[in-house]
Amino acid sequence: MKKIILFVFSLISITIFVSSCNDQKTAQELIQEEKKAIQRFVTKNGIKTLASYPENGVFAEDEYYRNPDGLYINVVDSGNGRRAVLGKSEICVRFGGVQWFKSDTISYSSYVTNENYPYTFTYGNTYSYDGYYSCAGWALPLAYIGENAVVNLIIPSNLGSTYDQSSYRPVFYKKLKYTRID
Repeated sequence: MKKIILFVFSLISITIFVSSCNDQKTAQELIQEEKKAIQRFVTKNGIKTLASYPENGVFAEDEYYRNPDGLYINVVDSGNGRRAVLGKSEICVRFGGVQWFKSDTISYSSYVTNENYPYTFTYGNTYSYDGYYSCAGWALPLAYIGENAVVNLIIPSNLGSTYDQSSYRPVFYKKLKYTRID
């Protein structure tokens, strides 16, 4: 009798485990959800997407350049002209706010600021982007801007922090400032 009860219990446990595995979304489904979430965010906020970076580097408040990697860039201030050197420059950033979003609506939103605690990374050194916030998405605008530049960014998860990548979670950074380029 004990063997039968153990067998039935094991069978039920395996069935529950297998059915719960089938409920999980595939990576492709999560990526598609993320793309839809970004598009909803763009639409909800009245963002106009530019196919190419403006030649004069000037953006209207609601204009964002979408680069080939899927990063949305809005330049508020292009900085003082001092440019980062790939693989050498240490970059210091601060931001006015960050908002995470996904799915049909903004499912997780936070207004986090790091104005008092800046983050640093080395431009072109992907190992230095590996942090809770720091990410490749912060480095890509440096091809267009200089020190003291201020940008707004919509960063897809593939360009986000390690946590954002694992969650397939896009992020909006408001007024990210490149405060120092050494």
